[in-house]
Amino acid sequence: MALRHWLVAATLGSALFASQAQAHPVWMLPSEFNLSVEEPYWITVDATASHGVFSFDKPISLNSATIYGPEGERERMGSYYKGQRRSVFDLLLDKPGTWKVELSGGPRYMTRYVIGERNTERRAFGSKLDVELPEGAREVNTLAMQNISAFYVTQGMPNRKVLETTGEGFEFHALTHPSDVALQEEAEFRFTYDGQPIANMDVELVPQGTAWRDSRMQQDLQTDADGVVRFTPEKTGPHLLSARMRRDIDSPLADSAGINYLLSLEVLP
Repeated sequence: MALRHWLVAATLGSALFASQAQAHPVWMLPSEFNLSVEEPYWITVDATASHGVFSFDKPISLNSATIYGPEGERERMGSYYKGQRRSVFDLLLDKPGTWKVELSGGPRYMTRYVIGERNTERRAFGSKLDVELPEGAREVNTLAMQNISAFYVTQGMPNRKVLETTGEGFEFHALTHPSDVALQEEAEFRFTYDGQPIANMDVELVPQGTAWRDSRMQQDLQTDADGVVRFTPEKTGPHLLSARMRRDIDSPLADSAGINYLLSLEVLP
């Protein structure tokens, strides 16, 4: 990843890491994922920080929300509101094709080290360039942590412009289009970091409605050597896919990178 990218991210993100270190997972849930209408159509989106699957807990800032139209152009959200347990915004779909909405903050940096004869572990918030380590610090490791939440919504026929990848950072490759995930049909997604496959990454898939059933119906998955995860949905409706990556990186700001990725998607009948 480019040095300038990491330097800018450090300046913006380090001060916020402390408040986010123990934060709940952040996810979004649109009112619709697939639309067959031809005229412009408003959808509404819930966004919250919550350990529950599509259950509201804490509202979040929408400042880091990025919306991409079907040709990859940046779009603006409509009305928005931050309540006591969730944030809500409206989005006008006025162009046919697949849209992408993403919340991405950070990265935030935390440095851990050991000091003293008793091997006391300490931590400091900041990148390798920011933290002043005490004399005798050892086993130093700086983690760059990033939370990413996303969903895709399609008006009319799906297209793949917003699914294109760049070869930089953590990326989601939709081998199966998110708008084509269907009940009892195998779907495939791929994950990479700086263009390299993320092998053996744990992935979870949970359908909505966990509060009204005895079982989470969770599928515990793992990426293969090519970074591909395969799954066959067993229930229709909204699902939350969660992936958690930790790996060593070559950066002047951090020794390792951590990604918490949450994708909201719909399983079609």
